[in-house]
Amino acid sequence: MTVYILLPCYNEERNIKELIYRISEVCRNLDYKIVAVDDGSKDKTYPYLCALTRNYPIVILRHEENKGLHEALRTLLIYIYNVAGHSDYLITMDSDLTHDPKYIPQLISACEEEEADIAIASRFVDGGKQIGVPLHRAFLSWGLRFFVKFMLGIPVRDVSSGYRCIRVSSIKRIMEKYGFERFVEARGFEVQLELLYKLFLNGAKIVEVPFILDYSLKKGESKLKIRRTIFGYLRTILKLRNLRNSIFSF
Repeated sequence: MTVYILLPCYNEERNIKELIYRISEVCRNLDYKIVAVDDGSKDKTYPYLCALTRNYPIVILRHEENKGLHEALRTLLIYIYNVAGHSDYLITMDSDLTHDPKYIPQLISACEEEEADIAIASRFVDGGKQIGVPLHRAFLSWGLRFFVKFMLGIPVRDVSSGYRCIRVSSIKRIMEKYGFERFVEARGFEVQLELLYKLFLNGAKIVEVPFILDYSLKKGESKLKIRRTIFGYLRTILKLRNLRNSIFSF
């Protein structure tokens, strides 16, 4: 079993060295590979990643220009489809140090022990919380949680967490069902919800692991644009609701 740790990177020169080191420390007893996509960074993220390959098991993918999280995630998952085995796992996480790598073994263990297809690092289960998150982001996360439950009925408390462990077999299943161009269609941060819901609709068992998100650890500017993100989530939720209705109408 190999664990692939997927890192979408955009202007992360202040974070990437420490993040890679911390991942290597917690994964020392695992067969792991780090797959990073440099999404058109304008700083030194790409040369830093290249230098880190000398000491760490890193594969670097690159977009010459910034395409956004949805395309970075698509590039990473297509790579996984082509190289990973069905029994492998992938970890999706942010590259800004807000997702502490220490949770990686816990997420994998949760999938193994509970025979789950997805384990989510969750702020909203007992033992989880968020620290130092700006009010508008905290409001968005809480509001989204309840709106998604009402509209889509997915049994998950932290639907916007991008810190997850997923069985490769589950990812391959939805990529084959929807195709490489359509397994993710959202155009922003809402891509995480779309991916999760499509996995859920196709039978994935989901569990949540308590996670503390400390926003004070973040270095650099936020990439989230609040108004664009809200409208993006609304569009995606309506599309996913229609998708669910089309499936269950037969």
